[in-house]
Amino acid sequence: MLQLKLGETVRFKLLNKGNTMHEMVIGTGPDLAEHAALMKKFPGMEHEEPYMAHVKPGTTGEIVWQFNRPGEFKYVCLLPGHYEAGMV
Repeated sequence: MLQLKLGETVRFKLLNKGNTMHEMVIGTGPDLAEHAALMKKFPGMEHEEPYMAHVKPGTTGEIVWQFNRPGEFKYVCLLPGHYEAGMV
């Protein structure tokens, strides 16, 4: 768990050493649950937002994010089956 100050900016550097695509999505519990439901319904959906990074096998990715509101945020992989497998 990370504890950050309001307004703090963090650079997340991601490395995918696996054989499948992964993503990192930052959000609140309810936002991530809604997004996960959409991913299940539309598994081939392509999307790109500043709060997410898609990382192909053997590559790196990055998210630079400023936490501009208080709360508890999670970072997860929402590709179908990944979140359910514990990629939190």
